[in-house]
Amino acid sequence: LLYGIIGNLLMAIICYSRNNPYSRPFILIISQIITSNFISFIPYVIVLLPGLLLSKKYAYKTWMNFAFCTVRIFSTFATIHFSFVLSLNRFVAVVLPKFNALFESGKLYFLFLFAWLTAFVKDFKIHFNLTNFVEIWALFLSITMLLMYSAIICNIRNRFITVNNETRKTFTIKTEDKTKALRTAKYERSMLIQAAMTCGGLILGSLLIFILPMILIKIFSQKILIPMNIFHCLYFIFYRCILPTAFFLTSEYARRDLYLALKINVVKPILLLTKYDIDAAVEILRDGSLNEENSSYKNFVIVISDKIYCNDKTITIIADWFHSSFIF
Repeated sequence: LLYGIIGNLLMAIICYSRNNPYSRPFILIISQIITSNFISFIPYVIVLLPGLLLSKKYAYKTWMNFAFCTVRIFSTFATIHFSFVLSLNRFVAVVLPKFNALFESGKLYFLFLFAWLTAFVKDFKIHFNLTNFVEIWALFLSITMLLMYSAIICNIRNRFITVNNETRKTFTIKTEDKTKALRTAKYERSMLIQAAMTCGGLILGSLLIFILPMILIKIFSQKILIPMNIFHCLYFIFYRCILPTAFFLTSEYARRDLYLALKINVVKPILLLTKYDIDAAVEILRDGSLNEENSSYKNFVIVISDKIYCNDKTITIIADWFHSSFIF
């Protein structure tokens, strides 16, 4: 649970960081999935954990169990709907780029609103007898996503083979267009892997939640309900961790940006140089001579000589700067 919360939070930070390579529609869709994931964590933090840590009576309150089930089901279907929107966005961007303008317009927000509203349908299944329809709808979306990803895989593979063939024919690798196409294919494949992992988790969840319980109840009767519900809770928590895990595993930019964000800058102790030390280092820099006696200034001289062109005027400026900057 803690890993899922931290992973989704870090993914949100990376997506909204500066100079990220992701498109605006992709970031908006990912933010909706992250929001639904955080909504799904609420019942576990407010209901399940206090029930385990405080007392059993706390866990068996009727309204808490009802709220737990309602929020869990709502967030699950919201995740399914936005995962489908993400798959559709990837499909249009790779296979049908001429329709990509639909995701750049304001119509995308109406699609988000429709996805959130349809997530409530599962809560009204008792009143309108929509149980079978909702289960079929979830399975239909999962299979449709799998088909879209299959089409994306074929398109990327054909594009990559075409670029390689053109590169071999022209006997050049450094052409700008071909290099850019290769980078694009690599980027699209990484996006495809993380989306395909999300889709695979959805299909597996649909089978485990809608089909497997009916089979197990016929075999083990009602005794299997408690282990099955525990397994469902574990799946819901695990699935919320799939997207951030796939995101950081497949995106080189995300890993690099996360490393830079979490990197601890160790402040090295400042070497306090006397006037004699600075003058000696400047003389060594001017003469270009190093021996055992002045080896202590070696790093200082190398750093300066690597950064700038050292003539007499530059050395004088360096000496004046060091004399005014260091405290003696």
